[in-house]
Amino acid sequence: MIEIIEIKDVKIKTHPKVYVPAEDSELLIENLVDVKNKTVLDVGTGSGIQAINALKNGALMVYGIDINPYAIECAKNNAEINKCDLKKISFKTSDLFKNISGKFDVILFNAPYLPTSNDEKLEKYLNYAFDGGKDGREVIDNFLLGVSDHLNENGVVQILQSSLTDGKKTISLMEKLGFKAEQTGSLKFLFEELQVITGLKK
Repeated sequence: MIEIIEIKDVKIKTHPKVYVPAEDSELLIENLVDVKNKTVLDVGTGSGIQAINALKNGALMVYGIDINPYAIECAKNNAEINKCDLKKISFKTSDLFKNISGKFDVILFNAPYLPTSNDEKLEKYLNYAFDGGKDGREVIDNFLLGVSDHLNENGVVQILQSSLTDGKKTISLMEKLGFKAEQTGSLKFLFEELQVITGLKK
C-alpha cells in the first residue's frame, strides 16, 4: 500500500518495494551532525528521508545511493514532493561504494543490521534493507572497510544500527580504522536498542 507519511518535517511517499521510514530513521534524523555547507553521502538512502533531511539542514550538496533501483525512483519522487533544489540533491544506484567516486564531508548509513538466516529472507528488494547476514554485521563491516576512502579529512560517518549487531564491535572496528568513534544516540525497546554511532576521521 502506498501512503504519505511525515517524519520531522520530511514528507515521504512510500513504495511497496522500499523500506518505510520508522523509529530508526527518526533517531538518525534527531542525531544528525552539523551538515551546513557540507557535502553529504547517504548510503542505503531508501525513501530518501536522510538525504532530504540533510539538504533541509543546509547541506551544500547531497548524494543518495541504494542497491535497490525502486528506492532510487522513490527517493527522487520524494525530493520533488519536499520541493528540494534538484541541483543540490542527486540519487543513483550503487552497491555500497561501487558506483561512487570522490570524497564527502559527511557519510550517513542506516544500515541493514538484522541477523538473518536463509529462512528469514524477504522479497529481494525489501531484503536489502534488513538483511545483515548471519550475524548482522556483514554489510556494516564491508561499509566500514571502504568508508575512509570516501571521506574528506576530518570527515564524519554516522551509522544507525542495533544492539543486536553489537555497537561496541562497530566502535572498535572504527577505531582500528583510524576514527574517533562513540555512540551519540539511542532508543531502547524491549529486546534491542537502536544506536547511532558517530565517527570522526582522524
